[in-house]
Amino acid sequence: MIIDLFYLLIGTTMLYFGADWIVRSSVSIAKKSKISPLIIGLTIVAFGTSLPELIVSITAALNDSSSLSVGNAIGSNIANIGLVLGLSSLIFPVSCIYKKIKKDLWINIIITIIFIFFAFDGLISRFEGLIMFLCLIYYILLCISEKRDDEEIPENIISNNRIFLFLLGGICVLAYGADLFVDGAISLANRLGISEAVVGVSIVAFGTSLPELATSVVAAFKKESDISLGNILGSNIFNILCVLGISSMISQLESPIQMMNREVYFLFLLGFLLIAISKMNQPISRMFSAILLIIYFYFIYLLF
Repeated sequence: MIIDLFYLLIGTTMLYFGADWIVRSSVSIAKKSKISPLIIGLTIVAFGTSLPELIVSITAALNDSSSLSVGNAIGSNIANIGLVLGLSSLIFPVSCIYKKIKKDLWINIIITIIFIFFAFDGLISRFEGLIMFLCLIYYILLCISEKRDDEEIPENIISNNRIFLFLLGGICVLAYGADLFVDGAISLANRLGISEAVVGVSIVAFGTSLPELATSVVAAFKKESDISLGNILGSNIFNILCVLGISSMISQLESPIQMMNREVYFLFLLGFLLIAISKMNQPISRMFSAILLIIYFYFIYLLF
């Protein structure tokens, strides 16, 4: 068991640093392209911080642990709103303005419905995965087509000659870290007699959500609410359309019925709660930040 925990720790550390390098290089590239902070958060940063979920889910699918893939994506989405946004806005002021992110808030709800429709029969097929991936392409094109060039662009993070090294190094570290993390999680689940689905929704989801948590807290600290919120919303959209889409195209995924009967309610609850919060006075009050955290920890409590 000590070896399993060691794999989880090392894997989580590598996932964090790998994603951090990718995000830093991606934001530098975006700055050169004069893309706004919100679009950076919704697309490039969101994709960078969702890479751990993607690589972990693909690795799990190839290892015939598809329920771990589905649990990882669902658990990460719950953690992104409940834990990441809750903790970020509790520590630093984060603004969630409905008018600016209305489209993305409702897209998050719509793709959750699509996921439930595809997964409720207990299986996400390769064709359904392709549909989700095509929806992702459409969403990215939709974001790119929006003109927000007049918004403030964040300062460059790394120098030009190091962008490629950070990007390549981040991908390599992510890949190896994900492999260690999945091995440790599956082995730990077998030793403790816990289903892979539960491990995926809790332990694996928390580990792969660390890049989102770190990115959002740092962005909030630097008063970049657009990047912080865009990262969270964008990651949720990527987790379903990209992570589950690509994983199910590689190997069709099993979605345990017990997971669908419980976790999806939290997905909807947090999704609609975020819409309600966005229509209130900004920044997000600490009371609502605490409510988000309470919902997340209650969800974890129910799992065990």
